[in-house]
Amino acid sequence: MPDRARDAVRLRHSLVLRLFALVTVVAVVAVALTAWLTVRTTTAGLREEQGDAVAAGARIEDALVEHAATHPDWSEVGPLVDRLAAGTGNRVTLVDDTGRVLADSSDATTAPPDGPSTTIDPLDVGPTEAPDPAAGAVGQCPDAEVCPVAEDAYAGPRPGAAPIAPQAVGPFALDEADRRTSQARAARAAECLGLSDPAAAVVVTASGRAVVDGAPRTGSDRCGLRALVTPFASERAPLERVQVLLDRCLERLDGPAVSLLPDLSWVPDAPRTAATERVVASCLTTARRQVLAPYVAPPARLHVSSTRQEPTTFLDLSTRNRWRIGGVVALVLLLGLGFAALAGRQLVRPLALLATAAGRVREGDLGARAAVRSHDEIGRVAEAFNTMAERREEAERLRKAMVGDVAHELRNPISTMRGTLEAAQDGLVPVDGALVASLMEETLMLQHVVEDLRDLAAADAGDLRLVAAAVRVSDLLGHVAAAHLATARSRGVVLVVEAEDDLHVVGDVLRLRQVVGNLASNAVRHSAEGGVVELHGRRRGATAEIEVRDHGEGIAPADLAHVFDRFWRADPSRTRASGGSGLGLAIVRQLVEAHGGTVTAHSTPGDGARFVVRLPLG
Repeated sequence: MPDRARDAVRLRHSLVLRLFALVTVVAVVAVALTAWLTVRTTTAGLREEQGDAVAAGARIEDALVEHAATHPDWSEVGPLVDRLAAGTGNRVTLVDDTGRVLADSSDATTAPPDGPSTTIDPLDVGPTEAPDPAAGAVGQCPDAEVCPVAEDAYAGPRPGAAPIAPQAVGPFALDEADRRTSQARAARAAECLGLSDPAAAVVVTASGRAVVDGAPRTGSDRCGLRALVTPFASERAPLERVQVLLDRCLERLDGPAVSLLPDLSWVPDAPRTAATERVVASCLTTARRQVLAPYVAPPARLHVSSTRQEPTTFLDLSTRNRWRIGGVVALVLLLGLGFAALAGRQLVRPLALLATAAGRVREGDLGARAAVRSHDEIGRVAEAFNTMAERREEAERLRKAMVGDVAHELRNPISTMRGTLEAAQDGLVPVDGALVASLMEETLMLQHVVEDLRDLAAADAGDLRLVAAAVRVSDLLGHVAAAHLATARSRGVVLVVEAEDDLHVVGDVLRLRQVVGNLASNAVRHSAEGGVVELHGRRRGATAEIEVRDHGEGIAPADLAHVFDRFWRADPSRTRASGGSGLGLAIVRQLVEAHGGTVTAHSTPGDGARFVVRLPLG
């Protein structure tokens, strides 16, 4: 991994960065919750005050509309305005179209406010009640060209569906006797119709007339339904006037002919459509306004303003806000402690695992490892500790193996020498030249093992001294071939040397002869009679390649990875006399690496082995 990428990874997983992020998160959460608390409290206060203002304005407007609908002028509105102002805590001012103040809850010397106003007009308050779909009201079937109507169904809008205040009844108001009569008729009809709750089905309109909710307004006279739509004497004159005005309007707009009922609903004389519904509703509203105009107060502008002089404080220390602030503080504290506990656990847990693993290693358990998977500083320390523990375990294993292998290698020649000497001491073997020659051979083999061990120890300790000089590769290979010529001939093996004349390397000539000599010795030993051992030297880019090849039995693929291990033999049954000490190839690798080169082994079972040494050019 490039240094820059490694630094980026380390920075991303830095413990300092994580602590900084923890503090930042706690600070952000605290600020966010504080802001949320402030906004929430302020918003709640604003909504509460706005809601109170809207509710107060609605109560004032409804009261004034009801007064205007039941009085022909504003002469008696003063006491009502004062009561509304006192009940809502607002200034209420009523002004006519000319700007004249009709009523004002404030001091008469104070000018009326210039702010927004609302028009109080009982004849134009908007729809007060949605049309009844079950009764076939306006808009019931806007997509149909002709709306289907049952034989006895109510075909007009319900009373009060026009944009006129329902309290504006004017000449349609019934006297007390007619009111009782209408309500009695409606109660009997509701009971006769078998309604589930007859009392609740009777609806008394503002004029005093009672109707049965859900009952058909036309058709048969069962249960006295026809009497419910029969006008009283006081209703006939105003009803006829509305009917005349309605007929004129419909005639002018090419509308249908309709018949009004006493509650100002209507029944068409022909199948109705969505278009005719709108025309009839508009004309009926216009006719009612003309008839009711003398009985209601004229339009006036309403101004409602706050009388509070002190600023409103939303973040006060009320009981509710104190509990809210305490809850937020507790939440911030819990979050801070939670983040701190989480961070502490993440920090302490890997340290505890690391300390436990270190204690086990100190007590002799070299297989102990710290199971830390983080990528911060602690993770890197744990990784270094595990690597160190693995190397120590491997070194201990190699030490034990080395001691065993050295003891085994030294035991054989020493045992042979001791047995021979004991036999000569007992007179069983004559002391002659053959005995001395045998002892000399064992001594030389023992010395060879000791020298190999010394070379490996020096290489491991970094004390292997090299005398660097320019070495011609062809001379090096020729010298090695000459040194092994006698041994090769005795085994019927032919040595072949092939090298470029101008190929040079820089190194210790004696150590390089030792490298190539060990490889050549192994090749001759593993070649059958009549075999060929090849020594090649060639140039490969910026390196010199020395190849030693035989055509013997070869090395199994599973054994190639171990050929350079110390005291390793492909055939464990081989002895030191037939298979060498098991240190030759290990020494080859150490010496080649000391020269800055590499050595590799290649083999195909049954087709010999090939060892390639690559050294820098001289």
